[in-house]
Amino acid sequence: MTLVKICGMTNAEDVDQAVAAGADMIGFVLVPWSPRAVDLEAAHLLRRRVPRGVEAVGVLADETAGYAAQVLELAELDRVQVYGPHAAETREVLGERAIIGRRLPDDAIDATDPILLDRAFGDEPTADELAEHWETVGALSRAGRRVLLAGALAPANVGAAIAAAQPWAVDVARGVEREPGRKDHARVSAFIAAAREGRAA
Repeated sequence: MTLVKICGMTNAEDVDQAVAAGADMIGFVLVPWSPRAVDLEAAHLLRRRVPRGVEAVGVLADETAGYAAQVLELAELDRVQVYGPHAAETREVLGERAIIGRRLPDDAIDATDPILLDRAFGDEPTADELAEHWETVGALSRAGRRVLLAGALAPANVGAAIAAAQPWAVDVARGVEREPGRKDHARVSAFIAAAREGRAA
């Protein structure tokens, strides 16, 4: 079964609803310039609402391995999702508790799992670009890799994405929002249901 990560959480109501709807991972963005950013204290408080059996993940960009390790400890997170020049070093230090985020895999430094592949990075890819992205993830999945698929996912296409890519997990933030940092609870529920069924909602 493909796991579901609902990311960009900023408030208790959204965390509680996503957990109740069946999310497997809850993500907190610790990147100050993001419209979905929370600080370390807020992430820690929200993390306490995440029950055992659901992973809490902190998203970091351009931070050192030492800082990532501090974030794991201080916010009591299960994993960090890391972007930028220190990602490979962070993986070496933290092992599987660090998820490297990329547009495309670099086998020279991303030989271990899990890895997150995000085609969009805030862009609006075409249908052909999305299909190509899903095929890239699918090739890795068929090779036995644990890949988190991200980028322009929404309730309407997550089922097709899973059918094409067979990822270890799917990751969504913007596709289930009513505004940046605030979730649309109906869309969150629809996304999780569609992911479980492996079809378009």
